[in-house]
Amino acid sequence: MGLVYFVSAYERKLEDMAHAWQGGPTPLRPLRLDVPEVLSSDLDTVVRQKAIAAYRLALVPLFVEHGGLFIEHLNGFPGPLVNPFWERLQDRICSLIPPGLSRAAHVVQKVCYCDGRTLRVYTGSVLGEIACERQGDGGTHWEPMFIPAGHTRTLGQMPREERLRCSASAEVVRAFRSDIGL
Repeated sequence: MGLVYFVSAYERKLEDMAHAWQGGPTPLRPLRLDVPEVLSSDLDTVVRQKAIAAYRLALVPLFVEHGGLFIEHLNGFPGPLVNPFWERLQDRICSLIPPGLSRAAHVVQKVCYCDGRTLRVYTGSVLGEIACERQGDGGTHWEPMFIPAGHTRTLGQMPREERLRCSASAEVVRAFRSDIGL
């Protein structure tokens, strides 16, 4: 496989993916595009449609990433709708869970590869909980509110290297790279 592009509208995601991609035989090519996202509660649908839309814009082999934050107390909401949810509520997400109730949550990250002929989806996930309040400034959007299982700090409090090791993104990128031989 030749060059592979990663498409995202978020600079921090482009930087994180470039960091996670290091050490391979070919460099990752970041491509900053604002790709429309379908609003769906089905994460596979969202990531597939996002990859198709990105391919139609760029016409190069690429992959996109989309995640979902599934909060137990909210019956799995917001799931893949985490971006619009975040835009409206931001740090108030923490206060949606009353004291004494389960703060359990899990993150699912999906990567979808598209080259115009092939569409492949890869999945990574991590268990954790929602912090009582925002902690840290690292990561993107909701990461300063998510504490991975087995840790005491939010993803937002962790240095990039640690955050990427603890995130669902690391797992999904490993699966994707293994499958395509990079």
